[in-house]
Amino acid sequence: MAEDSTSPKRGLLIFGGIVSLLAGIFAIAAPGIFSILLTEFLGALLLVTGVVGLFQALLGKNIAHRVLSLLSAIVRVAAGSALFFMTTDGVAILTLILAGVFVAEGIFCIATSFSMRSNPAWIWLLLNGVVALVLGGMIYSKWPSDANWVVGLLYGIQSIFAGSAFLMLGLRTEKK
Repeated sequence: MAEDSTSPKRGLLIFGGIVSLLAGIFAIAAPGIFSILLTEFLGALLLVTGVVGLFQALLGKNIAHRVLSLLSAIVRVAAGSALFFMTTDGVAILTLILAGVFVAEGIFCIATSFSMRSNPAWIWLLLNGVVALVLGGMIYSKWPSDANWVVGLLYGIQSIFAGSAFLMLGLRTEKK
């Protein structure tokens, strides 16, 4: 039986890079629609997990954790309802959260890139980190006035840079 010459890590990096690139292209092509879809999707996800959590808290056998589980489920239902049913406000809140995520990702990617200088594609991770920091700063500077489209557009840009970085790292990772 022949052994696959592609390591799982390499394959996941390439696959993740391609998925990220495709998501970025869609988000840039329709940033307003992407912002709304992302907000409603997250709201629906929180609603569903909140309702499941409510049932688990009320009907579960572990009595010791019922109060905390119930509170957690109520928070998820409330947050999910707010995002799903008040999409405009939800987009504004997600815009602010996205800015924080980009800043954190930028710092992490820059720090990680310096520890990966033995990989010829380390510069792509550094570039991704710098772009993430810049985008995070851009979001903060125009929030909340640009919130209705900024999530989709800047998420798309960041997704393309992240996808490119993952794809290049995957292509440059040695085959095993």
